Amino acid sequence: MSEKQFTRREFFGLSAGMAIGAALAACTPPAPPPAPGAAAPAPTSPPAEKVRLAFWNMPFVTQEVSPQYVKQWEEAVKVALPNAEVDSFYGPGEYKPQRDKFLLQAKSGTPDVIEGLLEDTAVYVKNGLIEALDDRFNAWADKDQFVEATLAPLRIGGKLYGIPYNTNARGIVYRKDLLEQYGFKVPTNWSEMVETARQITKLTNKEIFGFFVCTLVGDPRAPQEFISWYYQVSHKKDMFDVSGDAPTLAATVEELEQVLTLYDELFKGDFPACDPNQRGTGWPVEDPGYVAGKWAMCPMGTWLWGRREESDIAKDILENKTGIAPLPVAEGGEPATYLEVKPIMLNSYSKHRDEAWELIKFICSKEQMALWLADSGGIPARRDSLEMDVFTQSDISWWIQGFADLLPQAVAMGPVNWGPVNEANLKAVNYVIYGEKTPRQAAEWLVDTIKELEANKVL
Repeated sequence: MSEKQFTRREFFGLSAGMAIGAALAACTPPAPPPAPGAAAPAPTSPPAEKVRLAFWNMPFVTQEVSPQYVKQWEEAVKVALPNAEVDSFYGPGEYKPQRDKFLLQAKSGTPDVIEGLLEDTAVYVKNGLIEALDDRFNAWADKDQFVEATLAPLRIGGKLYGIPYNTNARGIVYRKDLLEQYGFKVPTNWSEMVETARQITKLTNKEIFGFFVCTLVGDPRAPQEFISWYYQVSHKKDMFDVSGDAPTLAATVEELEQVLTLYDELFKGDFPACDPNQRGTGWPVEDPGYVAGKWAMCPMGTWLWGRREESDIAKDILENKTGIAPLPVAEGGEPATYLEVKPIMLNSYSKHRDEAWELIKFICSKEQMALWLADSGGIPARRDSLEMDVFTQSDISWWIQGFADLLPQAVAMGPVNWGPVNEANLKAVNYVIYGEKTPRQAAEWLVDTIKELEANKVL
């Protein structure tokens, strides 16, 4: 007999029904007192106090997943973990403040569980803040459902430091209606991308800019876009050699100059590819701008699908007017892109690590992983999640498949303290786009800055 697979609507309904049943049970009148002369009932032990757990994650705070999903999740976790109470405060929100606050207070034991970026993992490991999960994971009956390519980047020094729940590869989304209207083909290299974008900016008289890139220092998306372009010019090699005792810079001035020249070209001219008024902005401008019709093309991942419900315009653009393609490739480079893997991690200072592990298993269960990523638009790290009806028999299937096709080109970032490196990369970008340095000067500055980080053992 085949296993019952719930649609998203059925699952939400089932969860609501369980919550209503619990409420009705709570309203049942107490049993009558015993008759005179009857033996008194044996005394019962007071109920055990519930363990309180905290789970910090960005999507619940920023509504990358819908409030409907969060409400379902909160009811379902009560059933799955009856001896625990999960705090409804899900952290400070965006990834940088979440990471900074965790680095400051993890040793207090709060939060017990944290979601984050792949780039966060090495930083937390270096500071001894997250627990290796190999023994727990190997004892989990579900372990074989996880795609190995999503586990590999979370192994540092041979140990597994997170359970992946979400993966995707960066591609471009493009307005297929605009390209068709003006007779353009989907660009396949950087020169075509810049020229097509400039022409769209000109033909629409700047009502729509042809391209968007994130350039905000501290933005999580901006360094992911930067490293995608870098992987192309480096032929999929990492910026760092991590084979020795400490990471050493492998990127060359020439490679970085080529990447920085692309940013320079995107903002040049009377009708530039990118809006010069959006220099120094990040994903909070990129995503809503695309679904509002302000950009014709931009680097993107699966999550944008979750913005369909923001407006009728957003729904129409995403469902009817958007195409997905690989990132255009650098001249002389190789097709490559950033591999995103988002882990769920266990605070090594949690006072309730066993219960926290049970929470991680719930978060990364087949049903919850599928519903989370079908709601926000994402590729599950579990095979059985991706096989559920919410993916295979819904309007999201073409979208997920479009990004899944890009995974063979994707490269995972090495286990390095990426925070200061990403900051330096984006400072170099800003030097170029604001005209303070040439791409060559900015590349030389960037190499010198990273070598200083290397010498000070910051990496």
